[in-house]
Amino acid sequence: MIIDAHAHMDECPIRGYYDPPEKVVRIMDEAGIDMAVVSAYRNAPEADPHILEYVARGAAKFPGRLIPFARLNPRYGDGALETLDRAVNEFGFRGVKLHPASYNLIPFGEATVRIFKRAADYGIPLLIHCTDEGMCLPLQVEMAMERSPETKVVLAHLGGFFHTEDVLRVCLRRPNAYVDTSEIPNAKKVRLAVETLGAERVLFGTDLPTDNPALEIHKIKAAGLGKEAEELIFHKNAARLLGIDAA
Repeated sequence: MIIDAHAHMDECPIRGYYDPPEKVVRIMDEAGIDMAVVSAYRNAPEADPHILEYVARGAAKFPGRLIPFARLNPRYGDGALETLDRAVNEFGFRGVKLHPASYNLIPFGEATVRIFKRAADYGIPLLIHCTDEGMCLPLQVEMAMERSPETKVVLAHLGGFFHTEDVLRVCLRRPNAYVDTSEIPNAKKVRLAVETLGAERVLFGTDLPTDNPALEIHKIKAAGLGKEAEELIFHKNAARLLGIDAA
């Protein structure tokens, strides 16, 4: 079994997005991916006012395949929290996605920390874009985690091309921190993450459909981790974090 912990699904022709659920599932089938966490490219609530419904409907079309996460813009304050409440309570979303570079806010500011805390209240994970971009650096994200230590946080992309060591240090200090492997082309970095943190805190991700999932799968296998570690990374860790049955 393979669970992709980081994928996308959205349609916005004016911005060049056309990745409907049918396309996402077709790519998953071609790559041999059983389930995928999906979020929009656009942030709620300021995007299409029906973006939650779009993601929820898309997931409902393929039961057991697509796991919806709510992508939010903290700038909307109470509106962002209300959107998260609606996502979880009305539509059954299983997590939160944040991309600080897209709304240009430091991740440890009050508006964002409130979302961290609300995710902890619901017991759902928070996936955050964590790379070499300003507003997305691992040490910045850690400052938010200091203010909300109960939140389960997935730091995406292993910290980017130049901040892998930082992201691993953050995870060593923060027991509720995980990493995903999407968009990191170097299998040696995946191996370093496993050697540093243990395989239990590394999640397989692709960022599909923007990245080639077949290459992402090969990257894990090329790291030479062994069957037990691969099973943890490919599906067991994500299943445990999301509270889903992936036997």
